[in-house]
Amino acid sequence: MERGPLIEILKDMKNSDKELDIILSGSSEERSFEIRNVVEVEELKSAQGIRITTEQNYIWLDASHVSAAYQARADLT
Repeated sequence: MERGPLIEILKDMKNSDKELDIILSGSSEERSFEIRNVVEVEELKSAQGIRITTEQNYIWLDASHVSAAYQARADLT
């Protein structure tokens, strides 16, 4: 996955209650994880690197390993 769309989604999440589920591809079993409480998002010098600061964690992510990302739409009731 390209870094650009993820950066835009993550920046939109800053200081909001939105959550993002990400599935990472790899040689082991694919696993999903959830990102929430985003405080800051930074593009790293590497081609697809992203640093995400949440209220709880620092997350370094290589967007080329993201096979899917999904977020519940706020306008659905």
